[in-house]
Amino acid sequence: MDSDLQIWQLFQVGHEASFKVLFERYNQPLYNYGFKFTQDNAVIEDSIQELFVKLWSNKENLNTEVSVKNYLYKSFRRILIKNIEQTIKRAHVTNSAIEHLPFTIELPHDVSMIRQERVLEIKDKLDQALSNMTPRQREIIHLRFFEELTYAEIASIMGLSTKDTYKLYYRALDNLKKHFGKFGVLVLLHLLNQVKI
Repeated sequence: MDSDLQIWQLFQVGHEASFKVLFERYNQPLYNYGFKFTQDNAVIEDSIQELFVKLWSNKENLNTEVSVKNYLYKSFRRILIKNIEQTIKRAHVTNSAIEHLPFTIELPHDVSMIRQERVLEIKDKLDQALSNMTPRQREIIHLRFFEELTYAEIASIMGLSTKDTYKLYYRALDNLKKHFGKFGVLVLLHLLNQVKI
């Protein structure tokens, strides 16, 4: 199977099949990421469509040497937040700051390696810990563990410096430690790494 970069470069010269592969490869992951910000399916789907329409329209002007996943997530996030804010404005809601977008994380449902009661206990603790985090802390946990992005890529997507990304990440981990203890956080992070949602 071709790498993302090979597919990206073929799509840039007008290869429609490669563009379709790129869309099929990233449509669902981007949708899942968007669902962390809003449960409005129409806004998420419109944002994905807008992203890919813009990509096709500007294909000749895009950089040929990119981290494709990073580029798509960063571009999608910018479009999605703009569309959410426009939806909020149309609904005449005054508070539209990005810090107030919910960004939710759930423990995967099919964790088969531990007993169901333990999963429920971990999920309750995780819900408590996440409710004490800011939306941006929840987002950074998602990008780091579910999307497996580097700190530099996360910084680029979230519009932060790498230093601020590290700070935000470690504040989120400190919050988890308060609820799970050091060993419990290791177990939780292992589960987050093993099973993607």
